[in-house]
Amino acid sequence: MEIQTTRFGPVTVEEGEIYLFPEGILGFPGISRYVLLPHPRGGAFSWLQAVDYADLAFLVCPPQSFKPDYRVGVRPEDLGLLELSGLADGLVLVILSVQQQPKCLTANLKGPLIFNPARRLAKQQVLD
Repeated sequence: MEIQTTRFGPVTVEEGEIYLFPEGILGFPGISRYVLLPHPRGGAFSWLQAVDYADLAFLVCPPQSFKPDYRVGVRPEDLGLLELSGLADGLVLVILSVQQQPKCLTANLKGPLIFNPARRLAKQQVLD
């Protein structure tokens, strides 16, 4: 299928590449379908692009890029929602914010995104 994006123009994705966020992302509760797109310049960065909203995309990367000892505590019921037996079977990414200074990024380590690549389910885990 082809999705429209503000940043990349039309992008062709397979249905099987779409992640479902049943609970949405904080601040965007009604938007549940996203796809991970590689960053055009490569590296650890990716874009989490909303399938149904061309102008909604989040810059994401593995949290270890910022904090090598970063760990996520996940309750068993959250793993169950994602149909994961453990985090080792999943993928954890964090949303980045680009500040006014172009080379200054901040990572939301309090709200990591947990993905189950096998089942295409995802969830934002809000940490205490």
